[in-house]
Amino acid sequence: MADEKINVNVFRFDPSVDQEHTLKNYTVPWEKGMSVMNVLDYIYQNLDSSIAYYDHAGCSLGVCGRCTGRINGKPGLFCQTEVKGDLTLEPLSTDQVLKDLVSQKALKPIREEETSGQNNIMAQDINSVNILVRREIEALIAAPIIKAFMEEFGNEKCLPIIKEVIAGLGRESGKLLAAFVGGNQLTDLAKGLPLFTQGGALEFEVVEITPERIAVNITRCKYAEMYREHGLSEFGSLLSCGRDYALIEGFNPDLRLERNQTIMEGADYCDFCFSSKK
Repeated sequence: MADEKINVNVFRFDPSVDQEHTLKNYTVPWEKGMSVMNVLDYIYQNLDSSIAYYDHAGCSLGVCGRCTGRINGKPGLFCQTEVKGDLTLEPLSTDQVLKDLVSQKALKPIREEETSGQNNIMAQDINSVNILVRREIEALIAAPIIKAFMEEFGNEKCLPIIKEVIAGLGRESGKLLAAFVGGNQLTDLAKGLPLFTQGGALEFEVVEITPERIAVNITRCKYAEMYREHGLSEFGSLLSCGRDYALIEGFNPDLRLERNQTIMEGADYCDFCFSSKK
């Protein structure tokens, strides 16, 4: 990093503990060509790991739009906007903020004059779309492409690549989960369990929660139902269940997930057990 520094004010708000939001100031080394996302990464990695934001949003190409926010009062993509001076970073909408720069509510449409100079700014955060709907769209697009590639090049060449891509998405989700719940220990994971039921995606019963171990049984998986409905059951384990181990790795590589059966593969329930490797 260069010797020049910039002041960065970041919107901070955790509705579980805060009554009102604040703007917290950070001093960040600046160098030509760095993006707003690079600034947030520096803050997270070097100054304040409690900050919650969409870490590269799964694409870093300005495609998914999840990292849309207000940059010095104007809407823009954190991953695509070049930093040229001091910053004030806020969510595009402050309604139903999950934490800091992460919001779950569908964002209000942006007036045309507000988007001047911005290309294809999304007026709605993709995270506001029901997770089942997102996975359904993903499956309907990805499954035919995956099938075509495997037919052309063979399973042996294609599957390792596909699995690593899915695992990468899972690891990013795990990092975001840790940032949202404010930690990456088993007790923090327990706090985040209800998030997996959003939109009715999963129903589960708690078998055991202790400081050393968390065990839950998934009694209904709407992901599995969705894949079956579209005749894509063969892709369910690859596209959905394949994220689980990687998610825990992204959340905390020192934690272990053990699972012996899944509804996706025909069992009556999925048995998840989380524990420490140490």
